[in-house]
Amino acid sequence: MSKLFFSFLAVAASLSLADTVYIDNSMAAAERSDTETYEERVSVGPYIEFTNIKAKNINSSYKVNNRKYDIEVSNTFTYGAAGNLPFNNYVGFYIIAAYQFLGVNYKDRNSAEAYEILDSMMVNDLMFENDVDSSDIKGHHQIHTVIFQIGFDAGVPLYSSYNYQTMVKLFAFGGGIAGKTFFQNESKFLAPPIFGYAYGLGLRAAFQRATLSGGVRNSHEYFHAYYERPISENKDGEEFMLDFDNYFQPFVNFTISLF
Repeated sequence: MSKLFFSFLAVAASLSLADTVYIDNSMAAAERSDTETYEERVSVGPYIEFTNIKAKNINSSYKVNNRKYDIEVSNTFTYGAAGNLPFNNYVGFYIIAAYQFLGVNYKDRNSAEAYEILDSMMVNDLMFENDVDSSDIKGHHQIHTVIFQIGFDAGVPLYSSYNYQTMVKLFAFGGGIAGKTFFQNESKFLAPPIFGYAYGLGLRAAFQRATLSGGVRNSHEYFHAYYERPISENKDGEEFMLDFDNYFQPFVNFTISLF
């Protein structure tokens, strides 16, 4: 009887194994494939632009007490972080958050006359409250700027390999610029927003999760500031407008994919 029982169990086990279907439900992509294509990934990393603002590309207006001034502008490189959100291997979306420092020397075009006017105001106006002082005639602004660039890029892969997870891509890009200025010294000017646009060309090389991009960028930036407490009858008597272009500025961006 026991032999018959164990024989029945053996037959039942054999039949149950014969009907079992094994399904591979792994979500992992194949390591090698002759049909799959490399796909760009969402990535983020440090960004640097070797910015050099040249005097010949600056359009400016600087006035105090309705008097015109000469200015000189210096700057640091632009440092920040950039992120890429590709829609496919041809079109994507990018965003850059960056910082740049501007140094601005300003001087009345006729300083001798300006100091005479200042002395006269101090002598003749007994209620003179230092609305104007020597720093309004000649001085230096230290301006911190925070800039955001948002736009699209489009390009063509020159080389792509799924098996080696590698791609080299030539791309063009364009987008808008918005930001904010912060005067470090005790300036009478209100800190204005920055507006502009940027466009350029670049080359992107990707290997596994790492991507290195580089190229040249053209940009246009603009801001317009006024005194918080105007001295003149209208606010345009005290203004600081800076409107400048940067051409063929080299940039480098290194990113790591987030997944």
